[in-house]
Amino acid sequence: MTRYSVLLVEDELSMRLGMQHALSRTRYEVATAAEAETACQLLQERPFDLVITDLRLPGMSGMQLLERIHELHPGTGVILITAFPEVELAVQAIKAGAFDFLCKPFPRDGLLIALDRYFRFLDLKRENARLRGEQGKDEFIGESPAMLKVFERISAIACSCVPVLVCGPSGSGKELVAGALHRLSKRKDRPFIKINCAALPEQLLESELFGHEKGAFTGAQQARIGKFEAADGGTLFFDEAGEMPLALQAKLLRVLEDQEVTPVGGNRPRKVDVRTVFATARNLEEAMAEGRFREDLFYRINVVPVNLPPLRERGGDVALLTERFLRRFCALHGRQATLSDQARQALLDYDYPGNVRELRNAVEHAVILCTEDSIHLGHLPARIRNAVTAGPARERTEDDPPVLLAEAVAQFERRRIMEALEQTGGRKIQAAQLLGITRKQLWLKLKELDIAL
Repeated sequence: MTRYSVLLVEDELSMRLGMQHALSRTRYEVATAAEAETACQLLQERPFDLVITDLRLPGMSGMQLLERIHELHPGTGVILITAFPEVELAVQAIKAGAFDFLCKPFPRDGLLIALDRYFRFLDLKRENARLRGEQGKDEFIGESPAMLKVFERISAIACSCVPVLVCGPSGSGKELVAGALHRLSKRKDRPFIKINCAALPEQLLESELFGHEKGAFTGAQQARIGKFEAADGGTLFFDEAGEMPLALQAKLLRVLEDQEVTPVGGNRPRKVDVRTVFATARNLEEAMAEGRFREDLFYRINVVPVNLPPLRERGGDVALLTERFLRRFCALHGRQATLSDQARQALLDYDYPGNVRELRNAVEHAVILCTEDSIHLGHLPARIRNAVTAGPARERTEDDPPVLLAEAVAQFERRRIMEALEQTGGRKIQAAQLLGITRKQLWLKLKELDIAL
């Protein structure tokens, strides 16, 4: 059970000792002070989960102490002790940030109930913060030198306001970089808005970004703000920025320079304060050479680039990500599965042209198909399984030894059995039916061909 820390500030000795005794007998670690000045000294030495303080104290008042607590430790809760005639003052303290107040005299149970209410609230608050902090982080982990460089770059530029260009192959986690830049910035409590430049028709993209006035075009029955205004004070993420039409690129450059947007059909610009992050899997320098991307916009958004490596260049990160995804999808789908040695090695050996996204989908695929306690090779997607069982294909040469008929037949049988198991999700009875053999014959073939499932 969690042992919460409580600072009790009460000048009346008998009341202070009584409350300390009541709280110490439960799950609370209690420190005491007879006046606010001593309490401030204790708070400077260490944080507390909760401070309980009388409103009437010698020297600094409870209200002044409340303000000081918020300066030193904004996350610390405060419960006030007050006499009945001071309820209006206590209400003012609640508005100033106190959690609750207790009117003298109060029973021991009343004190414990008040603390229980606060710590239930605190637990919920911490859990919500933890969940918000973990959103999108499942695959944004790594210990490889390549990813450590990425993390260092993100930490260095997160609090700046300049545009960021994130480059990397499809599925490598460019959106996760944008999310991390937002979470680590001073804009973290403001909106994080995404727009996919390839998903919208060219004629709608300008309206999506800048908004439009009523009657600006057919169907514009009312005025609407765009993504820039929606993201005001926060971050706007442009996915697949290399697909942006040239005409829109010129208007976007003007917005980045002036921090103003003009809605479609309008003539009065509106000020915005937005941090922009652009992501692309394209080579924008090649796109510039081909006339598909403006040179001036490229240099405007490429002030501090972040380059994401493909998964095949991240070494041991594959194992790290695999374990994270396995825990995540087992919890999501109500399974308790582990990876067999063969399946684990197959995942480690695969090249992942689809990068982290492909690994994530492969692990979820296996978890869904697995009906036992262990994920075997047959539960993995065919492309991974075939890469392991077949190995890299190559042309035979005259120097190669002849392939015996029995060996060729074994290779064919292995491939056909694996295909049947893939089609049936690893269910052997249905796989045997597809192959036109009995279940016993399938078991014998699995043993003969050393196929571990």
